[in-house]
Amino acid sequence: MKKLLLSTLCAAILAPSMAQATAISQWSLGVWTRFDNNSVLPASGITKDNVNAQYLWWGTSTGSGQSGLTITQGGTSSTPYLSSPVFTDGAAVDSVIITHYNQPITGTSLSSVDIWSTLTLTPLVPAGPAMPSQTMTYKINFEETDNDPRPSACADGGTYGVGVNANGCADIFVISQGALNYSFTMTDPDDASSSHTYFVSFFEKTNGLQPLSGAACSAAGAAPGCIGFETMETANTPAQFVVQITSRPVQVVPEPGTLALMGLALTGLGLARRRKI
Repeated sequence: MKKLLLSTLCAAILAPSMAQATAISQWSLGVWTRFDNNSVLPASGITKDNVNAQYLWWGTSTGSGQSGLTITQGGTSSTPYLSSPVFTDGAAVDSVIITHYNQPITGTSLSSVDIWSTLTLTPLVPAGPAMPSQTMTYKINFEETDNDPRPSACADGGTYGVGVNANGCADIFVISQGALNYSFTMTDPDDASSSHTYFVSFFEKTNGLQPLSGAACSAAGAAPGCIGFETMETANTPAQFVVQITSRPVQVVPEPGTLALMGLALTGLGLARRRKI
């Protein structure tokens, strides 16, 4: 009987402290995204943003302007783009936008570049100190196709003048599949002896990342089964990325028009190019 009373007393004493160990349910997320200008290839002929490193332009215009990539909602080192609150296992929230300007050009085309994304996570509920910022590198393969290959098919294997190739052969983006579910372990703000593991994933919701054709993957220098999207000629195509924090890894199920993209590494943009005509 004494042992039972002692056990009950110990349980009563420990219960409040055990109950305080709470997983983080809300976050503030700051992201600073920019091009690594030192990674740009070719080393000459590409116009770079030397202030915030958030645009690249290339090629000689044939009347519609240059081709290029721009980053918006990318924040700065002193003022990251803020998403708040972000709910654990809740809906994804808007983050960076990367726009591809697909124009007929001659001359130099971008062949490769990396993107850096610096992430800062701060617990809101329960409140706690921010995690140390971490910088990830994102990679994307990009093929700037010949606009009019007739009588051959376009680089993606599709027919010239049809669908995404309606205005000329579409350019091809391929995104590394190794970026989903960046995991991190966070000490519970209300109990330093307890911790939980969380996962950060980025998704592209505008164009819908999906498995590309074998021809498209090959044209971009990627293995069969690659994931990405294509951009229509003479169009400006924004890719709106959203971010989600989960308590378990995200399970990716490819569906037409939508597919989870990269985790906390926008693993860069590796761009293999073909000069336009």
